[in-house]
Amino acid sequence: MAAPGYALGLALIGRCLGPVLEDSRSTHYEAEGARVLAHRALWLPRRQQTVPLVQPLWTGAQNFGPPLLAALILATPGWGWRRRGTALAAGLGLLTVTQIAYLVVAIEATLQSPVMSPEGLIPPARYSPVWQPILYWLYYFFDIMGRGFFALLVYVGVIALLWDTTPAPVAVGRNSPCPCGSGLRYKRCCGR
Repeated sequence: MAAPGYALGLALIGRCLGPVLEDSRSTHYEAEGARVLAHRALWLPRRQQTVPLVQPLWTGAQNFGPPLLAALILATPGWGWRRRGTALAAGLGLLTVTQIAYLVVAIEATLQSPVMSPEGLIPPARYSPVWQPILYWLYYFFDIMGRGFFALLVYVGVIALLWDTTPAPVAVGRNSPCPCGSGLRYKRCCGR
C-alpha cells in the first residue's frame, strides 16, 4: 500500500546520488509501481549502437521490514500510544536509512556486474577485482538477510532507548518497614 510512495522517495534519492555514483550522465532512476529502476544506455560493440537497459534496484514486495517493525512495536507490552508512535517514527526513519544504503549498494553492484545482451555477455561498465566481491556480498546481505534483520535490530535499539527503567512507586503504610533499610518502622524513621 505504501510501497509505491516509498519507491518514489527512493527514486528521488537515487536521482540525487546518481551524479556522484555513476560515470554516465544518461542514467536516470524512476519508480514504477513499487520498484525502483535504473535506466542506462548499453553500448553494443559489434553493432556499434547504444540500446536501452533497464535494471531493477529495489522492489517493495521483497522488503517487509516496515510492517514487521510496526507489528513488533504495536505488540510491545507496557507502552502507551504516544511512546508507540514515537518508537514507530524513529524506527521507520532508521529503516529508511538502511534502505538508502541498500539502494547505493544496488547501484554500485549493478555497475560492477556483467550484462547479458543479444551479443552475449557484456563486461561491466566499471570493474574492480577488489570491490566486486565486496559489493556482491553486501548486495546479497541487504537483499536476503537485511529484510527482517534490520527491522529486528532497529526494534531492539528502540526498546533500549525508550524503555522506562524507573521503578514503580511503592505504597508505604505507617507500620511498614522503612524503605531506607534502617530496620525501623516507616512512622519512626522517614515518616516523621
